Amino acid sequence: MCGITGIIDTTGTVRADIIGRMCDTLIHRGPDDGGCWVSPDSAVGLGHRRLSILDLSPLGHQPMSDDQGRVQLVFNGEVYNFRSLRDELKSLGYRFRSDTDTEVIIYAYLAWGIEAIHRFEGMFAFALYDVRARRLYLVRDRLGIKPLFYAQAGTAMVFGSEIRAVLASQRVSRELSPQAAWDFLGYGYVPTPNTIYTQIHKLPPASVLRVENGATELTQYWQPKFACLGDSPETAKRRVRELVDQAVEDYLVSDVPTGIYLSGGLDSTIVVGGAMEVFHRPGPGKRLGGTKFSSYSIGFDVEEHSELPYARAAAEAFGTEHHEQIVTRDMAHTSSQDVIALFDEPFAASSTIPMLSLAKFARQNVTVALSGEGGDEVFGGYSWYRWWQKFQQPGFWKTSFGQTVRRVVETLTGRPRRKWLLPSLPPVELYAQLMGLMAAEDRARVFSGDLLASMGQRDEAACFRRHWRDDLPAMARMQYVDLMTFLPDLNLTRADRTSMNVSLELRVPLLNHHLVEYSCGLADEVRNPGGELKGLFKQALWDRLPEPIRHRKKKGFSAPVKQWFSREDLVRLARDLRAERPGLLGTWLSDDLEKNIASFEGSRAYRVWVLLQWLRTNA
Repeated sequence: MCGITGIIDTTGTVRADIIGRMCDTLIHRGPDDGGCWVSPDSAVGLGHRRLSILDLSPLGHQPMSDDQGRVQLVFNGEVYNFRSLRDELKSLGYRFRSDTDTEVIIYAYLAWGIEAIHRFEGMFAFALYDVRARRLYLVRDRLGIKPLFYAQAGTAMVFGSEIRAVLASQRVSRELSPQAAWDFLGYGYVPTPNTIYTQIHKLPPASVLRVENGATELTQYWQPKFACLGDSPETAKRRVRELVDQAVEDYLVSDVPTGIYLSGGLDSTIVVGGAMEVFHRPGPGKRLGGTKFSSYSIGFDVEEHSELPYARAAAEAFGTEHHEQIVTRDMAHTSSQDVIALFDEPFAASSTIPMLSLAKFARQNVTVALSGEGGDEVFGGYSWYRWWQKFQQPGFWKTSFGQTVRRVVETLTGRPRRKWLLPSLPPVELYAQLMGLMAAEDRARVFSGDLLASMGQRDEAACFRRHWRDDLPAMARMQYVDLMTFLPDLNLTRADRTSMNVSLELRVPLLNHHLVEYSCGLADEVRNPGGELKGLFKQALWDRLPEPIRHRKKKGFSAPVKQWFSREDLVRLARDLRAERPGLLGTWLSDDLEKNIASFEGSRAYRVWVLLQWLRTNA
């Protein structure tokens, strides 16, 4: 796991010291080694910071080239099937110097061209420069597990694993995007392909950006296909179990100590069960980078948010060396500035604070950790799937239960003034409200009138609307949107930044693309039998679940932000801004900010809190 960066410029003005400066911003992603390469004509520069996981020797140094200097590569991530690919490449006559997946990518490209990416299993973001063709490829993995940012700056293309590396080139404008700030308040993140900076973009998941002779071409090379398989429930259960077990085994390969994030929920419990089977398997087996297997859990000082009893039950059942930590309100406030700075742009997942604490906690003992991330998106586990389907039933809103639900949902989503609207919302907008979209009128209360007037796009649900497919079955429709938006832009972004900030590699076996493709390909009634969320996943691995976890209700990993960041805290921050940064009022923020946000609480308050803190430092 690493950090990558670079510049390609047809004017031949790339300098090694600039690439080095960009690399320095990514040392936390790769503290073990660093390097840069600049082409003889100064048209291309590649930089790398290394976190050593496989082949800890200097042979893993990057940027890496083939034996004839035809290709230069900087790579962030893991290709888990690299050994089988290496065997295949050896049979074609290629010779290897190292035991790294990086070198396999190079020779796979030489053997099969850029189409080799279809053979890679894992998480990756890389920049590959074909020296002979003078062509650069920027590539991101299928699900968007690893990040990659880029900016076209005049004749130059600048890129990096994080926004800070792109900005360090000093070629890219720091102009902020009001539209991105508006979108952030709506979703809690800035949706792909945009960032808070007008000139910097996120490379979308499953994409290749080709740069050649000053021209660019962006292509998508993969997306899941839904409801294309006819497998029976019994066949599906057997196949899901096989795919989960194979993914967990593959993702355990490591030359450094390895552990697991254990929440006590269904996903992490199933992953730890599979990991312990591999860990205790007799014989040489796979390299696991240690002689013990540790699990790590976070709890809260607010009892109803803590899942520690279930995590303990799973740890005891599987015999891990278990570690726990409690995150308190004081800890949350103390670390809030560090958390906001992690993302280089506004980002407001409520669980980011405990996730960073968890990463720091685990990093004391391990360099690699597995996580159950992605199980809800892949197997249909979110509560909004069920509620959306209920709300679509004819006559539902006329029932007494429907009337009660409408009042609760509208209050939770910040729409008490538009109670008449919810039943008549189009399907995608109803989905957006169930996802916790912040209403347009509430967002407007934060910003100045001039800023609102400058925005071209104020469609509340534009991000979701782009990916809404009426041709898919009901459950698959929402899963597809989540896989394209919520998963990469929020969940995986949070996982990457919190772990890599402390030089911890976080692996997500439930996002193995073979498993994703199989689950998505099943009919809704097979994947979620009887409408049971994640029913197939649970049935396929029922015997692996400890008794306390088999029948527990789903509980998402979220922090008690309502108790940690109150409306009084938010108004106090706005008052401080009026004194410290008066220029923000009238330019970015409403002149009546304190009055306008005095009623906000929960996720709305936290999003505004993050935005104000971020603008305080960066605007």
